[in-house]
Amino acid sequence: MICAFNLDANIPSPLSGVPLVKRLLILAAVLASSAACASGPKGPEGGPPGEGPMTGGPGGGAMQRGEVLLAAARDVRTKEGCSAAAPSYRVVAGMGAGFEAAQDELGECLLVMTGANETETSLFREEAAFWLKRAAYAGNARAQRALSIFYGTADNPSASPVDALKWAIVYEGNSDSALYGFQALPPTFTPGLRAAMTHEQAAAAEKFAADFTPISLAAFTPPKEERGKRQRQGGPQGGPPPGGQRRRPQ
Repeated sequence: MICAFNLDANIPSPLSGVPLVKRLLILAAVLASSAACASGPKGPEGGPPGEGPMTGGPGGGAMQRGEVLLAAARDVRTKEGCSAAAPSYRVVAGMGAGFEAAQDELGECLLVMTGANETETSLFREEAAFWLKRAAYAGNARAQRALSIFYGTADNPSASPVDALKWAIVYEGNSDSALYGFQALPPTFTPGLRAAMTHEQAAAAEKFAADFTPISLAAFTPPKEERGKRQRQGGPQGGPPPGGQRRRPQ
C-alpha cells in the first residue's frame, strides 16, 4: 500500500471559493484515508507487507493474537509455573501450524506437572506425548529431542527404545538443532538405545528417520469478519431483520 497523499490533489484550490462545510468534509476524507493506510497490512516485525506469518492476509490476525497469547503463557509459566500456564498454552497449541513452539512447551510442561492423583498425572503424561508428537512431526527440533528422551527413559511406563531411536535420529539430522543451538543428546544415549534392540528394530528406526516428512496440525482460521457484522446487526441470531422491525405476534 502506498501511503503518499498530495493534499493539493484532494482539496480544491483556492479554498476560498469552497463552502466551509464542504472543505471540512474533504479534509476529513483525506485524513481517514491516511489513517487507514498507516494501519494497513504489515509484514513480520512491523515491516513492509510480505509472506511472513504476521501479514494482514487470511489468518494473519489469528497469528498476531496467538503470538500475544503465547507471550502471556510464557510469562505465567515464568512467574507461576507450568500448572498455571498450561490452560493458556493449550489454547495457543490448538491454533496449529505456526505454533509448534507452544505445542512443544506445553508438552514439556505436562511432563513435569503433578495431578490431583495418579490418574490425572498419567493423563498429563499422555497429553504431553500427544503435543510433543504434534510438534515433532511438524519439524520442531526441540520437541523431537524431548520426545526421544521421553521414550528413552527407562522408568517411563510409555518407554520405547525403538521410538526413542526414531526421534533421536530425526533430531540429529534436523538442521534447526544446530541453527538454534539446541543441546545435543547425551553421547551415550543413542548407542545405548541401539544396544537394547535387535538389528531389525534399529533398521526400522533408521527407515522412519530416512522417510520422515513433516506433518503440521491444520492452522486455525477465524470466522470471517463479515459474518460477525451480520450477527451484530441482528437477523438470524434473534434480532430484528435488517431494514425492518420485528413482527408483532397477532
